Amino acid sequence: MPAPGPRVGAGIAVVASDHVLLICRRDNGRWDVPGGAVVAGEPVEEGACRELREETGLNLRAQDVRLLGVFSGPQHRHTYPEGNTVDWVTVVYAAQLPAPVPVQAGDDAAGARWWPLEALPADLSAATRSYLRALLAQGAVS
Repeated sequence: MPAPGPRVGAGIAVVASDHVLLICRRDNGRWDVPGGAVVAGEPVEEGACRELREETGLNLRAQDVRLLGVFSGPQHRHTYPEGNTVDWVTVVYAAQLPAPVPVQAGDDAAGARWWPLEALPADLSAATRSYLRALLAQGAVS
């Protein structure tokens, strides 16, 4: 049986006052941008906004975000605790807020908080590091 193809994911890197919103993943304890799988038939940007809302309580609309990039390849392969491995093609958006707002972890996020860009947690995945590098390279941080 052939291996299943890649899955489409979507996330949003939200920045406010030189802080970025990250969630702590319940499955591996690593910090990541809010995001997850896109539902069949769902526009990708709407999936990113849905995942943000489910994981942090923050409600943005598709018109509030801009494309940051599309990420794929070996560093975007994720193995889940039950052994299931998924090759993700993740569409990441960026959004800017004037200041951090209260957030609360929900869904599959064990935590949600604003991190200063100069003091990010050490336990970021390679995929998350690539999203944040793109964010900084595009000058998406004011």
